[in-house]
Amino acid sequence: MGLLSDHEEIVWREFQHGHSTSEIAQSNEDVGRGGSAYVSRVLNRAREKIAKTLKSHAESHRLDIESILDYKGLLIGFDYQANAQVYIVFTLELGVIVWYKHDSYAGKLCPDCPKEEECRKTLDTIMEEYAITLRPDEQALPMTQQSVAIFNKLAAKEVPRYKRKTDSA
Repeated sequence: MGLLSDHEEIVWREFQHGHSTSEIAQSNEDVGRGGSAYVSRVLNRAREKIAKTLKSHAESHRLDIESILDYKGLLIGFDYQANAQVYIVFTLELGVIVWYKHDSYAGKLCPDCPKEEECRKTLDTIMEEYAITLRPDEQALPMTQQSVAIFNKLAAKEVPRYKRKTDSA
């Protein structure tokens, strides 16, 4: 079983794709029965679970936490032993990802790195789940630099605002 309940997964996925709580309530029969107030409570429960899990991973890696963006499923920290920025991100498909900002893997650059396929899958999953797109110049970068662009876009991503239904009468 994953970190989130079925309702929490639905709400989290829709929210990350730019849908407000009222839109989620309207478009999902199962979750929407309770209205936008219920969807909001479900989203808050998901955020709390994700934040707690991100903090736990940061503590287990002995990181200094710089910021937690629970609406985005992202924690940014720093590892003084490795002298590296660290991004911890929650994904529905892969679970929690701990990504150290780096220039190479044991001195090997992306095309020669034995982890290239794994890294590509991880970054593609993050971009898909959080609806992030790279500009052509960013797509041309080595994956180590692409990853920084992806995490910066996630950190800067706009989140939907709570909207009240308005009467059109």
